[in-house]
Amino acid sequence: MIRYHLARIAGKLAKFGLKILHRRIPYYPGYIALKICPNFIELSKKPKIIIGVTGTNGKSTICNLLKESLESLGNTVINNDGFNINTGIASMFLSQKGVADIAVMEVDEVTTEEIFKKVKPNYLICTNLFRDSMKSNSNIDYVSSFIVKGIPKDTKLILNADDLLTVGLGRGKKNIYFGIEEALENSPSKTLFSDLIYCPKCDSKLVYKDIKNYHIGNVYCPNCGYTNPKRDYNGKIDYKDNYLIVNKEKYPLKSNSIFNIYNYLAVISLLKELGYNYEQINDSINKTKITNSRFEEEKIKDITLINHMAKGQNPVATSSVLEYLVNESGSKNVLIMLDDTQDSKYSSETVNWYYDINFNILNNKDIKKIIVGGKRSKDVYVRLLLAGIPKAKIIIEESEYDMPKHIDLDVEKIFLLHDITSYDQSKIVVSLIKEVINNEN
Repeated sequence: MIRYHLARIAGKLAKFGLKILHRRIPYYPGYIALKICPNFIELSKKPKIIIGVTGTNGKSTICNLLKESLESLGNTVINNDGFNINTGIASMFLSQKGVADIAVMEVDEVTTEEIFKKVKPNYLICTNLFRDSMKSNSNIDYVSSFIVKGIPKDTKLILNADDLLTVGLGRGKKNIYFGIEEALENSPSKTLFSDLIYCPKCDSKLVYKDIKNYHIGNVYCPNCGYTNPKRDYNGKIDYKDNYLIVNKEKYPLKSNSIFNIYNYLAVISLLKELGYNYEQINDSINKTKITNSRFEEEKIKDITLINHMAKGQNPVATSSVLEYLVNESGSKNVLIMLDDTQDSKYSSETVNWYYDINFNILNNKDIKKIIVGGKRSKDVYVRLLLAGIPKAKIIIEESEYDMPKHIDLDVEKIFLLHDITSYDQSKIVVSLIKEVINNEN
């Protein structure tokens, strides 16, 4: 225990030092604590309720929404701020004063087995399973094997019923399912690829009755009858009056992008499982918003500027953002900066994931110009040409900061898509775009 207390003191000193230096490295105090005491996480005092969140896309958003909701309901909540491996978890426990009521813990898919030996969640949300970065979680069978082995026996799973890959995690476990039974407006009839073509039970080809997002949707096997499980929390989207209806209860539709609607549906399902009533959940949902690093919208003069994260090396997440912006009304310019800053130092980033992105949908009459910036801009340019985008519509700049000088000022919306690691750069680009708009004669 002496090492534990030394680790706690050193971790808090590291946190204080970072604050003085105005450096944001949230995982570093946990790194220091684990160096001194390798079993720091196991020895840390645990909240009575621990909520785990894993899956390919949506983890950070769901954790942030849950934290906001639970705090507005009067709970003290700790969270690992998106740093979803050991060091981030350790930093989370360093942050609590006394013992928090609830821990909301984002967990990287391949670290679930390791983390859950140290911290057992009462509830585990799995958002979805898609192909991901080739450097880490590219193979779905590989990823899901870690989750299946890691799930503690008594953990209640909150699973996406519309993703049969996620449903497969719950065999022999205590499961609650959320999903959207009805077909969507603007539902894609086909996608560039699918991670689920054959039945997980008998290997026959599956039939999709509707597609919400790549392999997520209503699906069945004509051979063995395998299909989506019954949804305990069944969502319906009322775009006209801006509601998300869950089991006949109306909640505010805080985002009209399908991936964020699923995120809110997961949050509502979890809050219901915790015993909160409709009035409490509705009030807490009203107080939430998507994290600024994921989505920011601002009106400058007559132009709406949207800064949206497109998760790098993740073709589904990026394609989903493209589908969202194409379905938004009005004339648009689209600025793309998809370089991964962690890779740019050595310029070793693979580009094959660009060819899984559904860039074809940008060949749309409302999109007047596509401006690409960064060291990989020429790679994206080639991909856009192969997607059938007219050459005259595309402008490339090696520096992201030169993109704003090419924007049109007669469009209704400007979308800036940034990678998960390039939020700071995107803020600079946003300020440059504002300058161009505000300096218009």
